[in-house]
Amino acid sequence: MKLYYTHASPFARSARIVVREHGLEGKVDEVVSHPFDGAEDFIKANPLGKVPCLVLDNGQAIMDSEVICAYLDRELGDGRLGRALEADWAVRTFYSVCSGLLDTLVLLRVEKVREAEGLRSAFWWGRYQAAIARTLDYLEAHTAALPDEVSLAQINLACAINYIGLRHAEIDWRHGRSALARLVDQLEQRESLVATRLHD
Repeated sequence: MKLYYTHASPFARSARIVVREHGLEGKVDEVVSHPFDGAEDFIKANPLGKVPCLVLDNGQAIMDSEVICAYLDRELGDGRLGRALEADWAVRTFYSVCSGLLDTLVLLRVEKVREAEGLRSAFWWGRYQAAIARTLDYLEAHTAALPDEVSLAQINLACAINYIGLRHAEIDWRHGRSALARLVDQLEQRESLVATRLHD
């Protein structure tokens, strides 16, 4: 099967981490495919033109990082990464908040691109910045909800924070958030995360 991704996508990174956490490298062929290139096989698999996209051996395409991670974890792995989310609403909520943070970080990135074109919205810029700061504070206050064993929630968190470093280095996410910083630093030492760090 094929997993389409880009090196700079935090969403694709989460799927690539799950591949490594379950030792699936021999079963999943990772294919770099930039959405803007419009490669025919990629667009045929995913009409949305977004990464990640997992194409099974039978040609069926699975889209959206959350769905792909769940599929890899449950169908090809032992399900341990998603177990905490299924058992505890607090962990599932933490996971969802990390996803929302990622969405907002991507929207802020879009505003940066628009700024270069003289089109940046001051309203949305301020709104995204405030939402990101509040969300980071929320995550700092709720790290205790996470299980001791690594789950999809921790993976989602690491991907969001790594994306801040790649695209929003001006955001000092560590300041006043020592619990969050310790957790992310520990996570980023795992082999699966070292091998998938975001870059252009």
